[in-house]
Amino acid sequence: MKYYLKPLSFLYTQVVGVKNSLYSRGMIRVFKAPVPVVSIGNLTVGGTGKTPITDYCLKSLVAEGKKVAVISRSYRADVASPSLVDVEHPFAARYYGDEPVLLAQSNPEVAVFVGPSKWQTAKYAISQEQFDLLIVDDGFQHRKLHRDLNIVILDATESLENYAVLPEGRARESWDGVERADVLVLSKCNLAAEADMKALESRLPKDKEILYLGYQINHLKNSGTKAVLSREELKEKNLFLVSAIARPDVFETMMRNIGEVSKRSLHYRDHHQYTAADVAHIEDEFRKSKADYLITTEKDAVKLRQLFSDSSLLWSASLEVVEQGKKGRLHELICQILR
Repeated sequence: MKYYLKPLSFLYTQVVGVKNSLYSRGMIRVFKAPVPVVSIGNLTVGGTGKTPITDYCLKSLVAEGKKVAVISRSYRADVASPSLVDVEHPFAARYYGDEPVLLAQSNPEVAVFVGPSKWQTAKYAISQEQFDLLIVDDGFQHRKLHRDLNIVILDATESLENYAVLPEGRARESWDGVERADVLVLSKCNLAAEADMKALESRLPKDKEILYLGYQINHLKNSGTKAVLSREELKEKNLFLVSAIARPDVFETMMRNIGEVSKRSLHYRDHHQYTAADVAHIEDEFRKSKADYLITTEKDAVKLRQLFSDSSLLWSASLEVVEQGKKGRLHELICQILR
């Protein structure tokens, strides 16, 4: 732990605390949409597995015939005003952001809106069409937009010391923030050590409903041919990984459970905007590694596939969410606010 950063973390905590206090006292005006709003967020800066959980919730809602819109911030993207994601845009991931494009591609029945401000994007979305529900991606700290259900994701593989507030740790606000949550979701439970799980559970509020989710990779999809490989077909294969995510260590751990991960594997800063030079370097390192497959995450694939001269060289690992405990409870909680 970088103890010399404690003074900066203290100042950051105070600023965030004042902001939250003003909202809690009703001293800052909040936008309330005319339809129910669900926030899926976290305490830390990325890597909790929020996007797969959002995708999981969307699929269950669409299966019930609900008309859903996703509200997301255009983080490290070019779009400058509230917009509906168009997956046919020639550089969609760069223009709208990688996670919104991934959600839009995976859920063609869902309208995904992005913009610099979530509350303004929500206002724009409901002016365009009528929806049964809005899901705010990464919305826990965006209190300007009223929400009817606050889902907070806590990564079970995250070291507890990382819940120190930025810049000392990875938390956007103090641990007390979990008190605003309606539901706590522990993610990656199947990847966490038992001692770490118990340590995390010991810190959780007793009055909150807690759900447990595991993540697994069962197959790969080819970015060019759309062919599919099962995890059984990757046993004893050498796998070259490339990613630009907050927790590349978790991705690598999951892939090591499938095959042998090349030591030449590459990872870039979270949300990195790949360039042609990056791809040339990736292809060169892949060839030198003599690995059998070049594999990336689904989030990275939406940015990388258009930069490869031969996209069939690239495979993406499909991350699947598995509920541990009562099946369908997360969907049930969301549907309760629709009644």
